Amino acid sequence: MSTASPSHWATTKEVGAAWGIRLLVLIYNMLGRSVLFIVLYPVVAYFFLTSRSARAASREYLRTLSEFAPELSLRATRTESFRHFMNFAESIYDRIAAWTGKITLDDVTFTGREALVEMIDAKRGALLITAHLGSFEVCRAMAHLRGSIRLNVLVHTANAEKFNRVMRSVSPEHYVELIEVSELDPSLAIRLRQKINAGELIVITGDRIPVKGTRATVTQFLGRPARFPQGPFVLASLLKCPVYTLICLSEGRRFHVYLEQICDRVLLRRGNREDDLKNYVGQFARRLERYCRRAPLQWFNFYPFWYKP
Repeated sequence: MSTASPSHWATTKEVGAAWGIRLLVLIYNMLGRSVLFIVLYPVVAYFFLTSRSARAASREYLRTLSEFAPELSLRATRTESFRHFMNFAESIYDRIAAWTGKITLDDVTFTGREALVEMIDAKRGALLITAHLGSFEVCRAMAHLRGSIRLNVLVHTANAEKFNRVMRSVSPEHYVELIEVSELDPSLAIRLRQKINAGELIVITGDRIPVKGTRATVTQFLGRPARFPQGPFVLASLLKCPVYTLICLSEGRRFHVYLEQICDRVLLRRGNREDDLKNYVGQFARRLERYCRRAPLQWFNFYPFWYKP
């Protein structure tokens, strides 16, 4: 499994440059939700019309999911794919609303909240594995559950500190720090271990293959083999902390955050490392399947995903 190719997600600029965030926040604050939608929809429609690879990835996902879960009555048509993209536009609005404090705990239903509160009370850190599913940014509301929960989000972008400055200017009480990471090195591992020891939460996505290296595991996802990164579980084994999945789905004007424990600690046995990783990655993939069935148009991974040997 090679490094980033022309179709790799890391070679595509995502919606959300720092200047774009400032502009969208300004539009939202001055002109409101309706005008923001008027701005977002043409932008995402343009993305739909001009990105052949994103359209193909969307339709492949819809076709795969429709075969895996026929009860959803999905169709891999151009129209359904456009709906998929429009759901992405709505998720961008949710991000802006979350960043500006318009989404509060009153708008969020939690499953697994008790486990989170227990961790906070015990000052225990944890690794939370999320996905490009739903509206993760809404989870910043978690930072107000008990004072100031610290969420540290690992991202594959060279603009992490720029985003941090933008977020602090948008929301001075912003409790989410973006940490740039292209590969795990000893200094980063020590830094993250310190955060875990301080009772902070580290968030990492588990549904995109690495930018560098070959550390990916092939497992079944929606009935087909797909590559998932090993990184989240390798990191968890180094941090020696509990591991949870964290997913936030949009439900109309409300949101539902799901927090589920995978294990209290990742153990990678000598001589059985690959088998152990495949077990942990498979658990994550099965949970992602469940949430994709629950909100089929909210998985926004518009890149080639399934493994083709």
